[in-house]
Order: sequence, then structure tokens, then C-alpha cells
Amino acid sequence: MISFKINNIPTLFIKGYTPADTDTIVGFVKKVGEPTGDSVADSVLFIDTPATLHTVAAVRKLKAEGYRVVFKDHHGIEAEPRNEVEKNREIAVSELRKLLGKDCNITVRSLHPACSTLVKVGEFKNALAIIADPDADGLTAAMKAAGLSYPELDEDAAKLDGQPSLQVTGTYISQLLAKGVATLPPTDPRNPASRDKAKSQLFSQWVLAVQGNADALANLKKGEAAYDTAIKLSQELAENAREVAPGVMLVDVMDRLGFDEGTLQVLLEQKPNCKITVVRKGIGPIAALNGVQYSLAVAKSCQPGLDIRDLLPSQFETGPEAGIISNVSFLLHVSQPVWEKQIMPAFKNLK
Repeated sequence: MISFKINNIPTLFIKGYTPADTDTIVGFVKKVGEPTGDSVADSVLFIDTPATLHTVAAVRKLKAEGYRVVFKDHHGIEAEPRNEVEKNREIAVSELRKLLGKDCNITVRSLHPACSTLVKVGEFKNALAIIADPDADGLTAAMKAAGLSYPELDEDAAKLDGQPSLQVTGTYISQLLAKGVATLPPTDPRNPASRDKAKSQLFSQWVLAVQGNADALANLKKGEAAYDTAIKLSQELAENAREVAPGVMLVDVMDRLGFDEGTLQVLLEQKPNCKITVVRKGIGPIAALNGVQYSLAVAKSCQPGLDIRDLLPSQFETGPEAGIISNVSFLLHVSQPVWEKQIMPAFKNLK
């Protein structure tokens, strides 16, 4: 969880996955200011924040306090829900639409690859606060809503929110953000605030650089050397990848830091017949609780016909505690027990 002002608007970057997140969101808004009865001045924008039971709870509490809440997101379910996670999300979306009416716009990624396309430049420049997802898509969307933008922002945002292999293919300014994110310090369970602090500095520096701040731009450029080193390490790691099931390429990076996962993924996808890439690592929200995290991604060429969540049972819980995180069809993060008991056996049925 990080927060800073974007164009003078207090902005909180957080995921609404726990009851503690609900309390943090509500507390943040109330600290910013009490409602005045002015619908514009009392507006709280949620953007790129997935609909969960906990975000619904936060919205309900804020509405009860007298704030106007606007919810814009692209994590809607495109087809019939196929598992418990998607069912819960559909319930949350339905609740938000009932609560907010026309102030709720929840669409799907195929129509809006980036959440920045859901707002006009400066549409919420007079809002009380913005709540956004703590990633590049949430940052660019919040920035545009607050009134800061540049001509290629929407296209850049879509790439920044896509597969790691696409994230450094935008304009130069967006590449600096992607490279900065790629070289952030790993999550340390003993000191979880260290990564948040570094990300907050990166995000705030990038916002300044977009506005033409020369010092901020110079600071971002310093990160390019670290990124170049990360590329070389990724190349070394890819050479040690092994096929753990037909079409599934795995590389173990448990004892390695400083590589670029986007580059590593591209190199793994170039292996013959690769359908799914897997990175076994000791960082990430699941690893913070369980020590190990397996991050799976569907190779770009296979994405149209392969939903990686098909590797899981029809009924499954999601979240770091459950050892499963997946918001899209081509990415999945699991714990060691889930990997051994559910994923590896499921590879036998992979087509």
C-alpha cells in the first residue's frame, strides 16, 4: 500500500483483497476530508480496482458516510463464471452496480486493455481522493483522471498492463517506468514496507518526469543500467530452463535476484513447443507467506485457446493465504502445495 498526491489529489494505491484493505481505504478517505454535500468535491474515484467483497464493503461504508463514489474498472467477467472466484467477482460487480448506478462502469479487458481509457483527461481533477490498483495501469489511469497525461498514454498503459514481454515496448517514458518496476527490490517478508517505499518513489518520480521535471527524468534514467544488468541475468537463467511437462518450461530463480521477468518470459517462449512458462521464485505475495511462489504465464501464441485457470478445480479460493492468485486467463500464481497437488497433475490433460 502506497499513497501520494497526483496533481494535488490524494491517491491511495491498494488492492481490496482483505478486511484490512477495506479499513485502510475508508480511513484514508475520511482522513482526507469529511463530506460537504457537494457531489464533485465529495467524489472518490476507484479505478483499476478489481471488484471484490472487500471493495464492495469499502464502497458501502463510504456511501453511508455521505461520499460520492465512482467505480471504473476492466476486470469484469467476459463469459459465464466458471469457478468460485469468478462467481464472487460477479456478485461483487452486481453489488457495486446496485450501490452506484450510473457511477459504476465495470467493463472487460478485451474492450478496455487499459483503465485509462475509462476516463477523460482531468475528469476527476476536483475529486476528493482516488483509489487505484498499485501497478502501472492503476498509476496511469489515476494520473489521467487527475488531469495529467500525454498523447500516447492510453497505448502505453495497455502495454504496461499486458504481459511482461510487452511492458517495455511503449514510448521511452513508459519504458522507464517498466524498467523501474522490473528492478524494484523484491518483497521481503521481514520488511514488507521496503518494496512499497521504493515503488512509491518510482511512481512519484515518473509522474514528475511526465510533467517535464528534468531531475525526476534523470533519476529514472539511472535505473536503465540496472535493467541492462537484469537482461543479462535473464539470459543466463533461461539457459537453465527445463521442461517439466509437455510444452511447460520452468526456470528456478529462488536464489537469484535482479533479473527481468519479461525478458525471461520471452526467452522461455522461444523454446520449442512452449505453451506455458513457469518461474519458481522466493518473492511475491504468495512467497511472502509460504516461502515459494510459482508464477505461470501462457505463451502469447497460445493465449486465444488456453485459459490457465483450467489447471485448477472448478471451485477454488483465491488470495495469498489460499496460495492462488489469478485475475486474467493468461497469468496464475500458486504456492508449492498447490503446484504439487493441483497444477502438476493437471498438466497431464494439457492440450
